[in-house]
Amino acid sequence: MNREALARRKSLLVAQSHLHRLQARMAWHDVGQVVSPPHLAPAQGGHVRSIAATLVAIAVPVFGMSRLGRVMRTISIGMMVMRVVRSLRSRL
Repeated sequence: MNREALARRKSLLVAQSHLHRLQARMAWHDVGQVVSPPHLAPAQGGHVRSIAATLVAIAVPVFGMSRLGRVMRTISIGMMVMRVVRSLRSRL
């Protein structure tokens, strides 16, 4: 490869890496919006959502997105089962 081809290849790789960083930043922003929506008032659980957002911000780099997704799915199913059991208990 000559110098011009190497320079073009290098600039292409730099542009691709910049694009990937922007995509990762946008994905991270979307995760933050899901965990802690800005339109909710603090009286509607803002404190709990801020704690959840902080925990997710720490857990994603440590565990990875796919593993954290499985854990969050399992936790949400467990919480749903717990709510159903509590609802059934209160009716009896």
